[in-house]
Amino acid sequence: MQTTHQTLTTAELYTKTFRFDMWRGACDGILTAASQTFCLFIAIRYYDASEGIKSAIAGAPFMGMFCSLLLVHYASSTGWKKSTCAALPSIITGVGLALAGLVDSILAFAALVIIGFICRSALLPFVTAIYGENYPRGKRASYFSKPLMMTVGVSAAFGVAGSLILEADIENFRWLFIFLGCAGLVKAYSIYSMPSQPIEVGAHKHPFGNLKYLFTDPSYGYVLLTWFIMGFANLWTLPLKVDYIASAKYGIEASPFMVAFIITILPDTMRFLFIPFWARLFDKINFIVLRIILNLSFATGILLFFITEDLWIIGLGSALIGFSFAGGSIAWNLWVTKYAPPGKTAAYMSVHVFLTGVRGSIGPFIGYWVANQIGVASIGWVSFGMMIFASLMLIPQIKMVREA
Repeated sequence: MQTTHQTLTTAELYTKTFRFDMWRGACDGILTAASQTFCLFIAIRYYDASEGIKSAIAGAPFMGMFCSLLLVHYASSTGWKKSTCAALPSIITGVGLALAGLVDSILAFAALVIIGFICRSALLPFVTAIYGENYPRGKRASYFSKPLMMTVGVSAAFGVAGSLILEADIENFRWLFIFLGCAGLVKAYSIYSMPSQPIEVGAHKHPFGNLKYLFTDPSYGYVLLTWFIMGFANLWTLPLKVDYIASAKYGIEASPFMVAFIITILPDTMRFLFIPFWARLFDKINFIVLRIILNLSFATGILLFFITEDLWIIGLGSALIGFSFAGGSIAWNLWVTKYAPPGKTAAYMSVHVFLTGVRGSIGPFIGYWVANQIGVASIGWVSFGMMIFASLMLIPQIKMVREA
């Protein structure tokens, strides 16, 4: 049940937000394992899906990010609390994933999974805005890191459990997806229960009006440009990782457990271990320096993943990617709280999420096409080069960073 934001003391505001965010984090861990591994695995092994369907499933979370700009715009006219705006899409996620376990065709399965994960990502600007309102400056990463650790820990555990369930009988995916649906519904209740203020009335008459901040705030826009380059180099490899080690096409054809171990369990374990380390850095050091360090770490991990068929080296690359994602998750979710003026966090975040959605939506399709043209190993080298270039672009911004 929601509590009026103004009736809570500062300590009560932190405590209640944190308590329900821990529940949200646990449910997100279950959904993360599904989006990273199980949805694509079922599409590949059970349904023998085409590359187009695999790309669409992999791109679904990013299609949701693309839609977030529209959702924030239209929600701004409702006067609803941010927690309500975020809970409603999560209900759709829960229902969609549960139904995906009951259907028998690849088209119905893909459609329900895609709808579910579009809604899961579209709500992100509202949750970040709640953090900006309810958590104190200088400690936001510290507060956010614990639910994030819950997400990562649960994701790793569920990755193990889910892979063993599927190894016993792949038909068990139906019960697995019903459980995913329940996680989506519990997440919706958790977000709805967070104290929050009504969403600010939009200042624009059309849904893409917030994009103006890319130009009216040049430093913010420039950082997003470099992030687009680096992020594209990362996101177009996401479905290729699963396909690379699961499909017979590339000669590895790992077992369900090994796929889950390399794609989810190992990187999520690294994320879990290093989230506190990156949270302290986010709250204390120059943000641009932090972003450059993360770019270089991501670049090395992706290169190691794709230049070999040796599972040990692929595992080393996956571990380094997980180490990088520990800091990347914190930076991605919270950096706009350093840049956005008061009352504009949701608007600034919607632009950031929208651009992530653009690159994530087209990335899988381009990634599969480019891999067929130049080979998977070359994808690793191209991604490495793009991330190094994005890091060099950020160097002039080091002295211009905001530390709100």
